[in-house]
Amino acid sequence: MNKLSLLSIEELNNKLHFLEKESVSKWGEMNSSQMIKHCSNFIDLYLGKIKVPFWHKYFGVTIGKLFLIYISKKSPLETPRNLRTDKSLKISDENLDFNLEKRILEQKLNNLINIEGKIDHPIYGKMESEKIKFFIIHHTTHHFNQFNLIK
Repeated sequence: MNKLSLLSIEELNNKLHFLEKESVSKWGEMNSSQMIKHCSNFIDLYLGKIKVPFWHKYFGVTIGKLFLIYISKKSPLETPRNLRTDKSLKISDENLDFNLEKRILEQKLNNLINIEGKIDHPIYGKMESEKIKFFIIHHTTHHFNQFNLIK
């Protein structure tokens, strides 16, 4: 994977099949079930299905867009590790159903293929669907790398 190339949704789903409940991460505190639930919740956030406090959007529209520019110029393999995770995306449940969470993430990734137009991101405001897909794929690739799914 070169600096700015991203995997396709199909490639992500293929990589997801290699993740196992016992997979160990290279960094961080999440187990594999928590990671896939985190990625699934990230998709919900980017599609506007998770509400956030007003001040998130205020800072997201002003300062947060600089963060998006910074991240968009980095390969998912170079994204900083252990960034602070918003509580809406932090998964602490230790008893998740791994196979169920895996199926849910796969379905959410597949549903991205048909998303078009502008999406009202709850933090960053209106964004083109292609940018939404880019950041979801970037984030998911980052976490797949965390669990050794990216070679």
